[in-house]
Amino acid sequence: MMLNLYVESQLMRRDLELWLAKQRKRMLAEDGMSETIQNVLWAIFAIAIVGIVAAIIQAYVVGKANEIR
Repeated sequence: MMLNLYVESQLMRRDLELWLAKQRKRMLAEDGMSETIQNVLWAIFAIAIVGIVAAIIQAYVVGKANEIR
């Protein structure tokens, strides 16, 4: 019984070490930023572009409205 428990714990330790080594290798192979950070940066970029376009359209509309008066 104790020997079984010991053997199983050693097998689980080995599996955990292999899994951790694989995860570490995968993390080191990434190009730097995580996918979440990249998504957040793209969202900020998109919001900024929409804001700039909205400001340009608003300036155009206000300019045309001033011409009418």
